[in-house]
Amino acid sequence: MTKLNRTILISVAAVMGAAFTSSAMAAPTQFCRNYANIAVNQAQTLGLACTGFRWHNWCDGHYEWCRSTSKGATQSETFVRKRALFGGSC
Repeated sequence: MTKLNRTILISVAAVMGAAFTSSAMAAPTQFCRNYANIAVNQAQTLGLACTGFRWHNWCDGHYEWCRSTSKGATQSETFVRKRALFGGSC
């Protein structure tokens, strides 16, 4: 195997591995739909009391973020918003 072929093979394997890993870690579709709806509800409940990336009411944005991350990360975000709803900090 030539050095060029070996380099190409390693590059292709790395790209395929990264693609597989990110899709395997993504939260499931229905879970993300529910997450996005909850996130928008929580943001609307607090109105303008909190600002920042987790407090927007763009459902598609929450959904796409959810699909790009782990289920655990989305659960953490939901917890932070829920804490703010009950008087905690944003």
